[in-house]
Amino acid sequence: MNTPLQVLYFEDDEATANLVLLSLRNQGYQVQHFSEFPAGGIAEIRDHCIQEVDLVILDINMPGLNGYAICQLLKQELLAEHVPVLFTSGLMQDEDILKAFDAGADDYLIKPLRINELVLKIPKLIALKKEQIEAAEQASAAMKIAFDAMKNSSELGGILRFYEVIQQAEDFDNLANMLFDAIKEFELESTLVITVREPALYYRDDKLLSSLELESILAARSKGRIYSWRKYTFFSYQYFTVLIRNMPIDDEDRYGILKDQLCLLLNGVDVRIAGIILKQDDQKKQKRLAATSKVLAQLVLDIENENVEFSSAFEKILADLETNLSAEIAQFNLLEQEERLLLAITNEGMSQARALLDNALDTETLRKDVINNLLSQLSTDSH
Repeated sequence: MNTPLQVLYFEDDEATANLVLLSLRNQGYQVQHFSEFPAGGIAEIRDHCIQEVDLVILDINMPGLNGYAICQLLKQELLAEHVPVLFTSGLMQDEDILKAFDAGADDYLIKPLRINELVLKIPKLIALKKEQIEAAEQASAAMKIAFDAMKNSSELGGILRFYEVIQQAEDFDNLANMLFDAIKEFELESTLVITVREPALYYRDDKLLSSLELESILAARSKGRIYSWRKYTFFSYQYFTVLIRNMPIDDEDRYGILKDQLCLLLNGVDVRIAGIILKQDDQKKQKRLAATSKVLAQLVLDIENENVEFSSAFEKILADLETNLSAEIAQFNLLEQEERLLLAITNEGMSQARALLDNALDTETLRKDVINNLLSQLSTDSH
């Protein structure tokens, strides 16, 4: 049988703790609960754990040490790198999210907890964390083999090449990949969030996703053009924000140079995003124009066909009436003056009928001309 997963659970509210403990143990998890950080510290926690910890669920507002401090201690002294931490809190403001992210949290849930959501999130979070660690190890090994420390001159050359390359970006996916390639030349790890749509478009250079990271980036947009939090630096522009996840905060000179160079690099991204937006809007416009033109062209064709059929039928009726009337009048032995008068009245009526027909046809012709002019204008606009 598989060994049950070991969960560390920190929660001071007894009712909440009892509900979570019952649910997780029913799911087969081995749960060790603490209502506060123990007096014996990490050693006491280690003594209570039957096996290596697989997941930590941690309330922020704990008596004594708060959740942020507990998380940092666990990360430093107890947890393996692949172990995820899930924060819980009754309220997560922008600052709370950033603090949780910096403390090492991988995700969070708003209280009151929805047990079904918690149960579904745990295995996904554990699997995702392992994937992130594996990807980070692979990326680290690749970076050591592929790159040496780059000189400022070569980095500036990379920025100029990037300006040329991004002009070929056809969509946001393509642009994100180009940006990640450029930032990797600085030996940096990055995440891109484009905010021109709802929901925001989220890209990460290692293809992994973190809902907490996305929330942190969106929260940082209100902090100004450049916002630094420990090793994380956020660069926010009109249409996007880039998070650099490993800024060299211990090397002040290098840190300052990188901030300047990244600003120079990213200045061109906003312009390209605006260009992609215009292109996509133009493509949508072209589709709408094509559909409208097709409908109007069919309408013109229908008008022409109906006019021809109507005109021919009407002329035939008048011609038949004139022929039949002349033949019938001859049988009534009318006086010549009476016959002329009757024929004159009849011809006047047919003339008025033809005038009505011509007027109707002129009106339809005018409508057709208006539609044709509209089609011509649509064709001009599409180019």
